[in-house]
Amino acid sequence: MRFLYNIIYTLLLTLLSAAGYAQVVEDSLRKIVSQPRLPLEQRIDAMDRLGQVVFFNKGWNEGLEVLRSSIALSAPMKDGRYRARTYGMMAASCFIAGESQAAYRYLDSAQFYIRRSNSGLIKGYVLYMKGWMESRDHKETDAIRTLQQALDVLEKEPEGLKYRQAVYSELAGVYFKWYDLMNVEKYTRLSLEAALRMNELEKKISATQERGGYFLNLYRTDESRKPALDSALFYMQHSLNLARNNRDRLVTPSNIPFSAIGIANIFLDHFPATAANKDSVDYYNNIALDESRKTRQFTVEAGVYNTLANIAMDRGDYNDAIAHLHNAIATSMKDPLFDKFNLSQSYLVLANAYELKRDTAMALFNYKQYMDLYRELFDVEKMNKAKDLEARYEMAHKERALLEVKLLAEQRNRELIQARYLSGIKDKQLLEAQYAAVVKDKALLNAKYASEVQQKALDSANFKTTQREQELKTIGERFAYNRKLNKIYAVLTVALLLAAAFLYYAFQQRSKALRQRQQLHNLELDRISQEHRMTVLSAMLEGQEQERTRLARDLHDGLGGLLSGVKIELSAIHQPATTTPQQAVVQKTMGHLDNAVEELRRIARSMMPEVLLNYGLGEAIREFCNGLKKSGVPVSCQVFNYRDDMSPSRQVTLYRIMQELVNNAVKHAAAKEILVQLQQRGNRIFLVVEDDGKGFDTAQLHALKGAGLANIQSRVEILQGTLEVESSPGTGSAFTIECAVN
Repeated sequence: MRFLYNIIYTLLLTLLSAAGYAQVVEDSLRKIVSQPRLPLEQRIDAMDRLGQVVFFNKGWNEGLEVLRSSIALSAPMKDGRYRARTYGMMAASCFIAGESQAAYRYLDSAQFYIRRSNSGLIKGYVLYMKGWMESRDHKETDAIRTLQQALDVLEKEPEGLKYRQAVYSELAGVYFKWYDLMNVEKYTRLSLEAALRMNELEKKISATQERGGYFLNLYRTDESRKPALDSALFYMQHSLNLARNNRDRLVTPSNIPFSAIGIANIFLDHFPATAANKDSVDYYNNIALDESRKTRQFTVEAGVYNTLANIAMDRGDYNDAIAHLHNAIATSMKDPLFDKFNLSQSYLVLANAYELKRDTAMALFNYKQYMDLYRELFDVEKMNKAKDLEARYEMAHKERALLEVKLLAEQRNRELIQARYLSGIKDKQLLEAQYAAVVKDKALLNAKYASEVQQKALDSANFKTTQREQELKTIGERFAYNRKLNKIYAVLTVALLLAAAFLYYAFQQRSKALRQRQQLHNLELDRISQEHRMTVLSAMLEGQEQERTRLARDLHDGLGGLLSGVKIELSAIHQPATTTPQQAVVQKTMGHLDNAVEELRRIARSMMPEVLLNYGLGEAIREFCNGLKKSGVPVSCQVFNYRDDMSPSRQVTLYRIMQELVNNAVKHAAAKEILVQLQQRGNRIFLVVEDDGKGFDTAQLHALKGAGLANIQSRVEILQGTLEVESSPGTGSAFTIECAVN
């Protein structure tokens, strides 16, 4: 039981590190945090995750320092959710590091700041952290109450599943300690279902391992339940295979040693001691030992040494057993939250080993160590058992009171239903009596009225019979005539309405067709105009590039060769040994020729750089920026993931856009720093040019457009890309061009 509780204990520590894949995630998070334009909320979230990754993979102090930086970063935020979450992480981290007083101070801070926020998700997270610490501080009753409160809050949140899974796991750990298998089954099942719904690897691994622990304890209560043992072994092996097959994706792969030692103990304790089973024990013990050393899981490492010592004792190799036990004791002492029971058992077995070797002094020394730990552990266990009994009594008392309340309510409901039934019967009888009286009164009235009618009919029958027959005949003829006339009117009205509806529908359809035809015509004209304009722009820019290439070649081959020839002729008359004024003039003229040749080459490279044609856009941008930097321009260049798979014409167009933007920043922005960044993401190219210069109002962008910005916009349209401009007076400017590779 204690071994399984330790498994759940360390697994829950692992749940606090919900980051990504160790070093890869750390590097990614550091890159995210370093972004200058990252919103503050995203920066705080990235800092929190970075602190967790550093804490569990590099060092406790380094991780806590990152979290403190996150707290300072969130100070301006009015919503307290950010500081509450970070303080909750710091509380758990300090508790793991053995600093319980600091942990409770941070927890108080988290509870203070969550009252300044309406976030139910973070409130549930803070309650989960509180219950997590209460459980490890032997306050199981308070822990269950707090964790149930966390579930009540998180069940109302759409994104609360990730924290609910951790709460289920924590409740399973508490009930594991109480050996309440009914609740252990419930919460391990809910934890595994939530982990599978989230599809998060580490949560699936730990939840699967917890489920295996439940089936193992179920088997221990009744060893006739062989399927329970098979299920325990299945879930443990599935957890181990899932962790080992995805080890490079785990931030804290501590599930591997815990699953391995759990499987080794199942084979050792519950399977026959055959050669194959002994090999399985050795195989899984080696995995547990190797992985526990890598992940600093001291509890598992000490447990493996204790198991190896017991095996050595069984075969009579006391020296080997003593060596393993010393390793177990030294490993247990490294853990700030070491298990005193396992340590005491190590001392006891070590005392027995020395006694069997007839080393009485060492046996007595280790037995004293065992007794000191046992007395301390016995006092703690008595106190914990008393708390468990008190908690169970309190829960039973509450359940009994609840049952009494439910029974009383059910009795009252039954009495109320019976009273309502009797009242309904009385009301029905009264209504039936009233209805019978009304029926009698109506019958009397009808009889009286019929008698009066008959009397009047008899009085006037002799005088009006002929007259009524004539009137009835006239009325019948008139009614038949009116009925025919009404039918004719109705038919004509319906026909007129149908005709009007048909005409209106035809008119609407014709109008709609004309509008659609006109719209299609306008769209076609716009498309033709756009294609014509793009063709003209493309031809113009292509002609410019061809002219640049021709001029660069003519300058380099023609004028460059001429200047070089002049220099060679002057060199023939230059005599370094003489110092006449004429020689000085010649020497000075040759220096000017060198400068002219260098300037000519620079102009030729600027008009059509050879590195762009030979090595691609990335190297051309780097060379352009390096040339400017050598001339004193404060420009820096970054190229990420560029694969050089653009067509040459598109590379030249993008290079001209970069040249124009940098030249504008140098000429007009008075910038102290210019950044040029080229990045490729899949089939998309991103070119960013930023400066910290004077900036301008983007609302006046169209009014400010000169030939340079117009050329840039034209080239972006040729690339079928987009241009985004971010600037304001005094804050610099940022131009972002996005286009497809081809």
